[in-house]
Amino acid sequence: YRAAIAADPGCAEAHDHLGVLLDHKREDTDGAEAAFRAAIAADPQYANAHCNLGALLDNEREDLDGAEAAYRAAIAADPGCAEAHDHLGVLLDHKREDTDGAEAAFRAAIAAD
Repeated sequence: YRAAIAADPGCAEAHDHLGVLLDHKREDTDGAEAAFRAAIAADPQYANAHCNLGALLDNEREDLDGAEAAYRAAIAADPGCAEAHDHLGVLLDHKREDTDGAEAAFRAAIAAD
């Protein structure tokens, strides 16, 4: 992915995939977060990067506000992103105790899928 980024620094998908690799295989949370943010900077409408950033902020950083904002940004970029609706629902239900908001998010995930 680094070669793809060197060839095309504006390739949001390459930055996003690098972030996934760094987070899941290398356990490099800082590098993964930087890669997801670079993907978003390259293409603010790239929903996957927002969703992946949200998951990292939620699970690794315990930054609920940042994670919720990232999930909502993913949904704004792509209202059909079932994964973002689902992750938002889990965050709202399990960590915010907002069952109404969680239900709405889960229903949106089902509708999007």
